[in-house]
Amino acid sequence: MKPEQGIAMTPMLEQYFTWKKAYPDCLLFFRMGDFYEMFFEDAREASRLLDIALTARDSEKKVPMAGVPHHSVEPYLEKLVKAGRKVAICEQMTEPDGRTLVERRVVRLVTPGTYVPEDAKGEGRLAAISEKDGRFSVALLSPGSGRLEAGTFDAVGAMGLLAAFGPMEILVPQPCPEAVRARITPCLPETCLISEKDRSLFEPRSAEAWLCKRWNVPSLRAFGLDDGDPAAGPACAVFRYFEETQFGLSRHVMRLYPLSCGDSLRIDAQSQKNLELLESGPASLFGVLNRCRTPMGKRTLKDWILRPLLDLDAIRARQDAIEWLKDNPGSRARLTDSLQRCRDLERSVGRLSLNLGSPVDLAGIRDTLSEVPTLLAIGRDSPLDHFLAGIPELSGCLEDLRGTLADAPPRSLKDGGVIRSGADPTLDEWRSLAGQAEGWLAGYMAQERARTGISNLKVGNNRVFGYYIEIPRSQLDKVPDNYIRRQTLVAAERFVTPELKDYEEKILKASEEVQKREAFLYEALRERVLSRASEIQETGRTIACLDCLSSLADVAWERRYVRPAVNGGERIRISGGRHPVVETTLGNDPYTPNSVDLDRFGKRMAILTGPNMAGKSTYLRMAALLVIMAQMGSFVPADSAEFGLVDRIFTRIGAHDELALGRSTFLVEMLETAQILNNLTPRSFVVLDEVGRGTSTYDGMSIAWAVLEYLHARSDCRPLVLFATHFHELTALAGRFPEIVNLSMAVEETVSGIRFLHRVRPGPADRSYGIEVARLAGIPDSVVLRAQTILESFEKKPELDLPEREPERDRKAKGQLSLFPSPQDALLDEIAALDPDRLSPLEALGLLYRLRDRCREVRS
Repeated sequence: MKPEQGIAMTPMLEQYFTWKKAYPDCLLFFRMGDFYEMFFEDAREASRLLDIALTARDSEKKVPMAGVPHHSVEPYLEKLVKAGRKVAICEQMTEPDGRTLVERRVVRLVTPGTYVPEDAKGEGRLAAISEKDGRFSVALLSPGSGRLEAGTFDAVGAMGLLAAFGPMEILVPQPCPEAVRARITPCLPETCLISEKDRSLFEPRSAEAWLCKRWNVPSLRAFGLDDGDPAAGPACAVFRYFEETQFGLSRHVMRLYPLSCGDSLRIDAQSQKNLELLESGPASLFGVLNRCRTPMGKRTLKDWILRPLLDLDAIRARQDAIEWLKDNPGSRARLTDSLQRCRDLERSVGRLSLNLGSPVDLAGIRDTLSEVPTLLAIGRDSPLDHFLAGIPELSGCLEDLRGTLADAPPRSLKDGGVIRSGADPTLDEWRSLAGQAEGWLAGYMAQERARTGISNLKVGNNRVFGYYIEIPRSQLDKVPDNYIRRQTLVAAERFVTPELKDYEEKILKASEEVQKREAFLYEALRERVLSRASEIQETGRTIACLDCLSSLADVAWERRYVRPAVNGGERIRISGGRHPVVETTLGNDPYTPNSVDLDRFGKRMAILTGPNMAGKSTYLRMAALLVIMAQMGSFVPADSAEFGLVDRIFTRIGAHDELALGRSTFLVEMLETAQILNNLTPRSFVVLDEVGRGTSTYDGMSIAWAVLEYLHARSDCRPLVLFATHFHELTALAGRFPEIVNLSMAVEETVSGIRFLHRVRPGPADRSYGIEVARLAGIPDSVVLRAQTILESFEKKPELDLPEREPERDRKAKGQLSLFPSPQDALLDEIAALDPDRLSPLEALGLLYRLRDRCREVRS
C-alpha cells in the first residue's frame, strides 16, 4: 500500500506505512488510544467486512479511516479470519506524552489458520501439504491445543484427511502446481486461505533437522516418523509458520503425532459429506452421539467418528467401558457430574503458552485437576481403569494452584485480586497498606471537621485531581491557612493539605506495588504451570476420552443401542438395524427396522430396487453408519449386529455438480465412481446409489451394469457392496452371478394409491412406481395419464439381452472403446453407403483401389 496522492504525510502516518510495508498481506490494526485504527484501503475493506463506519481523519485531506475498540477486538478478529483475511496487531509500546511520537510494534499476527480466540469457538485450523510422485504428505495443526500431526498418503487418503480436518488455512510449496491446487480445493472449506510458502521449508531432510533441534531429540523416530520421511516437510512448514505468527510463542506444540492410513478405517471426503457425519445441527451422526460435557470431549468424539479403529483390542476396550457405564447408572451419573466441572485443559494451556491466557485459564486448570481424584475413584476396578492408567501425577501442580490463585480470580490481571491472600507476605503487606485508605480517610475527615468546625466537610478522590477536601462556598471563611486550593466548583471549593498529599503518595505507591507484585507472582505461577504443560495436556486427553465414553453410554441407554460383535471375519450382519439420525427425527413415529447380511465369501453384493421415497438411500446410509459406529467402539441401533473389520468405506450417493471446476453432475458422478473402482482394498465396504442416472437411459444402464460386473470380478478384493438402482434390468445379474442377491423396498398397493412400507424384502422390485410417485407429488392428472400411456408403449419393447462379461485379457486384446468412431467403422460406413448400380466401370475400379489403400491404412 502506498500513500494516496495529495495526502500530507505526518509522522504518525509514516509510522503506519512503515509497519504496513512490513505486513502487506495483512489488515493493520494500528493502536491509537482506546481503538485500533485502519487507514486508506485497509479502512475501506474493514468497513465492508465488519460493517463499521468509514470516516476521515482530516476533513481537508480526507484520510479514510475505520476503527474498532481495543477492549472488544476479538469478535472483529473472528469475523475477519472467517472471511479469509489476515490481521497484524500493532500495539503502543510507550505512553503518549504529547511531545514525542508513541513507539509502536506489531506484537501479534492473526491468520485464519492460527487464530486462537478467548474461547474454543471459532478457533483456526492450519494444514500444510506437499506432493511427490503421486503421494501427498499432510500436516495438521490445532493451534489452541498445540496438537501437530503428519503423515503421507495416496491422493484419496490425503483428500479425505483434509476434508475431515476442515482447515481454515493451508500452506503449499511455492509455486503450487495447478494440478495439486485443483485436487485439494474441493476438499477445503470455501473460505480456506491457500498460502504459498518457500519450497525449501518443505524439504524433508532440512525440515527433519529443524524439528529435531526444536524438540531436542536425535531423530523423529521418537515420534513415529522414519528418517527422511517426506511428512517432516509439511510438519516443519506448518510449525515454523505458526511460530512466525506467534512471534516464537508456541511451547505447547511439544511433539509430533504420526498419521497413518493403517490404523483407522479410511473415509474419503465425499463419503464424509454423503453420510453427514459432522454436519452442523442435530441431523448428523455427531449430533446424535454428542452428549459430551467438555469442549475437548466434543473434539475427541469428532475424531473418533472420522477415524474409526482397526485394532480389535482397542475397539473392545471402548465397548467394555461403554457397557459398564450403561449398566451402572449411578457411576455414569457421578462421572457426568464430575465432567461438567471440568474445563478445556488443552485450550487453556495453549492460550497461556501464547500469552493470550488469563487468570481464568489457570483457575480452569486448577478446578479440572481437582476432579482427577474423583474420576480415578469412579473408574477404580472397572473397564475405565484401562483409560485412566496413564494419567499423570499432578498433585504438586494442583496444590501450587490452590495455594497461590484466588478462588474466583477476575478475567483480567489488571482488575486485581488474582493472587490468594496469604500466598505472599510482601503482597499482603502492600495490600494491607492500600486497604487502610478508606478507614484512614474516614478518620481524617472526622478530624478535619472537628478542627475546622465545618460539619459538612468532605474528603474524596477522583482520577484527575487525586485526594481532596471539599468545602461548601458558605463555609469558605472557616478554611484553615494550611489548606491549598486545588479546584473550584459551582457550589464548593476543593483543597489539599500536606498531610493528605503525603498519604496519597503512600496509597498510590501501595496500589502500584500491589499491581507489580501480583503481576510478578502471576507470571511465576504461569511459568510453573507451563513447565507441566505436556502432563496437563495428557490429562486433558484422558478426560476427553472419558467424556466420549460417557456420551456414547448415555446415547446407548437412551436409544436402546446394542453391543455389536466386531471381529476379524468377513461378514456384515445387522438384524433390525435403524438409521441413527432418521430415528431421532421421527420423534414418536415408529421406525421400520431393516436387516443387512453380506459375506465376502457368500452373498457379498446386494442390488436394491424400488421406487423413490421408499427408503433406499436411508437403508444404504444406515448400513455404512453402523459400520462406522461399531468400529469407533460405540453401540449400534439394532436388535443384534456382527461386523468383520472394514478398512475403507466408499459411498456414491446423491447428485451434485462442481461448476466452479467445470464439472457437470454426470462427470462428478463418474469421477466419484472411478475413485471407488480404482482404490478398492481387501476389506472395502462400497455403497452406490443410482450410478448412471446422470446420462441417457441406455448409457447409464450400461455403465451401472459394467460397474457391478467389475465389482463382482474383483476376486482379489472381494468388496462388500450395496447397490441401489432404478435400472430394473440389472436385477438379472443375480441370476448370472451367485455372489449377487436382489433386494427391494416393499410397497403396498391400495385402492387410493400406494403406501411405502420402508421395509427391505428379498427379491427384485416388480415395478418402479415412478408414475404413482409423480401423482403423489401433485403432477397434473393430464400429465400423469399421458405418462402412463407412453410407459405402456415402452413396455411392449423386447427385453434387453446383454452379452456376457468378457475376461480382462480378451478385452485388452480387443482394445478399449473410444469416444470417436474407429477407422474400421468409418470404412464399413463408407462401403455400406455405396450404390454399385450408379458406378461406371472406371469409377468402380478407382473406388476399389481407394478401398484397398484404406484397408492397408487401417491394418497398419
